Amino acid sequence: MFIGIGLFNLFGLLYHFFMLRMLPPIDYGHLNALITLFMIISVPASTVQTTITKFVSTFQAKNQLDRVKSLLRHLLLLMLVIGLSLFLLISLGSSLISSFLQISSYGLIILLGASLFFAMVIPVPWGGLQGLQKFGSLALNLILNGGSKCVLGIVFVSLGLGLSGALSAVVVSYLITVILSHLILKMSLSQEEKRVNPELNPVERNGTDFSKVYTYSFPVGLTLLCFMALTNIDLILVKHFFLPIEAGYYSIAQMVGKIIFIFSFPIVMVMFPKIASLKMEDQEKKARSILGYSLTTGAFLCGGATIVSLLFPSLIVQFLSGEVYLECVPLVGLFSINMSIYSLSLILLYYQLSIDQKGFLYPLVLCTLIQSGLIVLFHKSLIQVLLIVGLIGLCLLVINLYLAYRPYQGERKEGFT
Repeated sequence: MFIGIGLFNLFGLLYHFFMLRMLPPIDYGHLNALITLFMIISVPASTVQTTITKFVSTFQAKNQLDRVKSLLRHLLLLMLVIGLSLFLLISLGSSLISSFLQISSYGLIILLGASLFFAMVIPVPWGGLQGLQKFGSLALNLILNGGSKCVLGIVFVSLGLGLSGALSAVVVSYLITVILSHLILKMSLSQEEKRVNPELNPVERNGTDFSKVYTYSFPVGLTLLCFMALTNIDLILVKHFFLPIEAGYYSIAQMVGKIIFIFSFPIVMVMFPKIASLKMEDQEKKARSILGYSLTTGAFLCGGATIVSLLFPSLIVQFLSGEVYLECVPLVGLFSINMSIYSLSLILLYYQLSIDQKGFLYPLVLCTLIQSGLIVLFHKSLIQVLLIVGLIGLCLLVINLYLAYRPYQGERKEGFT
């Protein structure tokens, strides 16, 4: 998963690197705006993938593959309807969107809608593969998605298709990945069927109630929304309260922190289904053992990267931007520390989601509101903003450490019936 996510992000950087150099500045500005809009709208799809991972892991542990298939069919149909509705809505409103973004071509907006259609569908097979713990197959899909977008983008733009070619590469990469991931998921389910003894877990013939799936998706969605706000709202507020040049320095330094933050993603993607698949009788001891390994790995990786950032901030800024901006140097270390803290907090949040604990939501929402309020009230300097972000992150980390390691309470839920 480290390799898969690492190459996926690398291909994303290369895609922007080449598009920036192959497209005129105005066209690249349009492309960047469309991709940013794509990322914002597709964020809720992560909720679907996490929810699928949770329930597929639980059902696989009980050898209830019929429930796995039922869940995947239900949510695939739902996401197809949502994706198609989103595509039609964007296509019908293409004139308004193009006017708002100051893009003259309606065709580009339609391509955006097509990419969002596939972005709504892809979490179903990816969540299925993650829940079945087919990490190699999932990593392959990530690499293929990022690599095909990068390669096809370069080819299409080289052929003279310009901005349309650059955006078409996004659509085609998702189309390829959707088809491949569904085929791999189908084969994986067939392999699981051969392994399972149906006499041990006879199929229940009563109807399947999906209400618990939707109920579980709410805390997942709220968690992702709040965490996205905690790690991104500072940049938006800095752009509002500070001069453009200061916001630019802040953005350059933030890149270092976001690179460190990426280290937590593969840890979470492996930890979550492994804990969710544990049986009730041995959940507490094994779950906390897995959590301990996850936190240790995260602390080692993020801590090492933070030390490098503190020792060589100038070299890092020069490597990322091509120049040494002295104003960025004092920000790099603080960003690294902050993102390391939030990386460990993310591991703890997903741990609690995996064992069906919801108590962390209250402090998470509260921390999100307090951080935004403090930055609005106190923003005399960029350092002050970063100190606020770090303080809130530290409080969130301490609270979640207590919630994760307090005496075990409650029983795991049985999934849906």
